[in-house]
Amino acid sequence: MIDTDNILKVDDIEMTEEIKKRVIKERLPSNIGETMDNMKANQSFFLKTDDPQKKLFALRSRYKRWKDKRPEDPHKFSFVQTEDDDGNLGIRVYKYNPNANNEQI
Repeated sequence: MIDTDNILKVDDIEMTEEIKKRVIKERLPSNIGETMDNMKANQSFFLKTDDPQKKLFALRSRYKRWKDKRPEDPHKFSFVQTEDDDGNLGIRVYKYNPNANNEQI
């Protein structure tokens, strides 16, 4: 006997543009890992974006991978949605050492 409660019906319904925007992976600059390595504490950079939320998710994922490879590194990164001097929307990425007193290490 067939259990009709467990049969899935497949629909021909495509993703909406809104859903596609959420699932398409956000690209980061190819040199972002190198930039994160070379930065000193109390330095920052700005990433322009049309979708700050997606950029934040991508940056947080990138930071986690960066930290997983360097568990002993005391530095952390903070991501703040802001505008640059020209009024472009984006994310400012700050590198800092929470254990230091404003030292650039």
